[in-house]
Amino acid sequence: MTYLSDAPIEVLHLILYNINHQTYLYECALVNKNWYAATNPLLWREPKLLDPGTQREDIISFWLLRSFRQARIHGLHATSLGHYIRKLSIQRYTTLQDMRQVINNVPMVEELVIQVRTMNCKDIERIARKCPKLKRLSLWYLNDTSGRSLDSLRHCNNLRELSIKTGFRTTRLLSSLKHDRLEKLRLITNGCTTDVVTTFSNIPTLTHLDLDSLAAAYFRHYRTLPSPAFFPFLTDLRIMMLDHTGTSNDAVVSFFKAHPLIDTLTIESLKIDSAIMTSLATDLVHLKRLTLMRSGRLPPFTMALPLVENLTIRYCSMKVPSTVCMATLFPNLHYIHVSKHYNYGMRKDSNIMGDDPQSDKLTIESITQLTYLDFASYDSVPGDLKVHLPRRPDGKLVYEDLKHIRKTAVGLAWIDN
Repeated sequence: MTYLSDAPIEVLHLILYNINHQTYLYECALVNKNWYAATNPLLWREPKLLDPGTQREDIISFWLLRSFRQARIHGLHATSLGHYIRKLSIQRYTTLQDMRQVINNVPMVEELVIQVRTMNCKDIERIARKCPKLKRLSLWYLNDTSGRSLDSLRHCNNLRELSIKTGFRTTRLLSSLKHDRLEKLRLITNGCTTDVVTTFSNIPTLTHLDLDSLAAAYFRHYRTLPSPAFFPFLTDLRIMMLDHTGTSNDAVVSFFKAHPLIDTLTIESLKIDSAIMTSLATDLVHLKRLTLMRSGRLPPFTMALPLVENLTIRYCSMKVPSTVCMATLFPNLHYIHVSKHYNYGMRKDSNIMGDDPQSDKLTIESITQLTYLDFASYDSVPGDLKVHLPRRPDGKLVYEDLKHIRKTAVGLAWIDN
């Protein structure tokens, strides 16, 4: 072999797999036949349009079907182009007929996002039958009221992650959710929880549960269950409460007691009382990452959380004594960041920040004994917090960088009021 272009296709594929920019892949496909054969599967791995519109000609499904037909007509490939697709998003304006034809032609797809509004039980069954390799499925606007829509998913032996966005009057479909291999489940009800009856339960393999705006209804249902431990391996929990008065914190504490393996917890829009604060320390003994959001005035931390290595408090009111406790009750926290972008009333209530950055640093470090980080630039981020953080040409940090730090940093308390 004299030139790289003469390398076996398998070798070229391994090299080209490390290129994640579509433009470069297009250029590689034009080198010669070998490079085209090695690059084509990568180009088709996640087909998408940069500027999707509302017309049929603006939607990826239309162009996929057109490409499938052209390939068959001209005999361009021994392997169908649809067999290369591993990740696919079908937009909301896609016709039901187009969606069904696409599903028929992507047997190797592993991640599927479907935003079509008019799906029914037969369409879910089609997905289960035609996509046996499916690992991650996201269904938007699922409005079937039969209560059997998700029953056929039990035939998806490789399905591990499921996300459902539905209307509040159709959540009885959750009663058919009996997938015994599911690991991650997210349920979204568009913020409407009135008259919801959440009857799903007993998914023994579940490790991640995200109840976005459905948590209040679920915990009301949870109090009626005969056995509290339906997710024995649950490690990641996010609950969002939109109905403060309809949910008892006792049910939440009971859930924590029954699921002690939780190490990542996000609580949003729940009025947290001292019982929950105590439960965080006594029941969630493996807790490492804690996020409290939009929960009003927080009671003080009174018990040690020795394993917590990432604490995020956003849009909550927290008094100085609670902040001081971080130094003693969170031994794995070494840094603290207090955002400047917050409500004046909360700022006054927290009594932490002023208008002088240097004074803020001295004040915070004196009351918490934690190192204050202002995240003014890339160089202001300690080396142990730069986990896969890219350096920008100007050395500044953009919103995505701050979001990445808040999510991945170890040893950081982030207060964003």
